[in-house]
Amino acid sequence: MCRIIPFSPPMQDDILSFLAACLPESGRGFEPAGRHRAYRDIGNHFEAFFCLMDKDAIIGTCAIRRINGEACELKALFLLQSYHGRGLGSQMLEHAVAYAKSHGYRELYLDTLKTSERAIRLYLRHGFVPTENYNGSVFADVFLKLTLS
Repeated sequence: MCRIIPFSPPMQDDILSFLAACLPESGRGFEPAGRHRAYRDIGNHFEAFFCLMDKDAIIGTCAIRRINGEACELKALFLLQSYHGRGLGSQMLEHAVAYAKSHGYRELYLDTLKTSERAIRLYLRHGFVPTENYNGSVFADVFLKLTLS
C-alpha cells in the first residue's frame, strides 16, 4: 500500500534519483544544476513537499510553493509511469489541495506543458480551469487555476 509522507532532509538524494528516473519517462530532461535546481534544496524552495512511497521507495512527489498570502502553486506532481492508472496522481493532487485549503489559501495555480496530456486531464477533472501566465514562465505553455472553497 502506498502512503504520502512529508519530505525530510535525509530524503534529498533519493528525491534527486527519483526525478532523474521520472522526468525522462515523460520526455523531459532533468537539469539539477539548471532549471530544476530548487530540488537540490527542497526545504528552502517549497512551503511543503510530499513524497508518495511504495514501501521505502519514492514513486511520486508533489509540492506547494507560496505565491502570496492568498495564492499558492502546485509544483512537482510527478509519478513513475509504472504506477499510472491506479488513482495515485489523484491521491497526491487531493493531498496538495487539502494542504492548500488548510493553510488558508484561496487559489492554487500550476503550470505545465501541453504535451502533459494525462496530467492536464487530471487537473481539469479536479476543477482546475485555464488562466493566464501568472508566473512569467518560459518553460510552460499551459497555466491552470483552482479556486479553493
